[in-house]
Amino acid sequence: MRSIPRLAAVASLALGVFVVASSALAQTKAWDQKAVTAIATKLAATLHDLRVNVRRNPQMTKGSPARQAQFTARESLRLLVITSQRLSSQLQAGEDRDATLPTYRRLQMLRRDAEQDARRANIPAPTLDKIASAQTLLDQLAPYFEETPAAAPAAQPAPAK
Repeated sequence: MRSIPRLAAVASLALGVFVVASSALAQTKAWDQKAVTAIATKLAATLHDLRVNVRRNPQMTKGSPARQAQFTARESLRLLVITSQRLSSQLQAGEDRDATLPTYRRLQMLRRDAEQDARRANIPAPTLDKIASAQTLLDQLAPYFEETPAAAPAAQPAPAK
């Protein structure tokens, strides 16, 4: 039985490395209001469905660390749903990258928190599939919100004497 927690830890680490690697490889894309809005709207719906699914999972034994982790993960997910709905609403209202960037950054921060909380909770396989779907949508949004590297300043000619 000891190998199961070790396997879970290795799987979490591998998932974390994959997420970091996929983010690092993301190419910055030109802003496309229609595409970003569609992705954000789908993300909000996916996270809502995930929350409903998680709430249907059976509760753990009272007082157990797993039960505490389960409720912490639920709260993180609740905040993710609210923030994703906010991002979707902003984009549907026509707000651009600059206006929605703080909400997107908050969404990513909440995702990292939820990921840590989920590692401590017992997550059934169907729920993991829904988490993967939400992560795929977040990965699709990332290139639109990545910071573009500042162009090197053009060399200025020396002033004439």
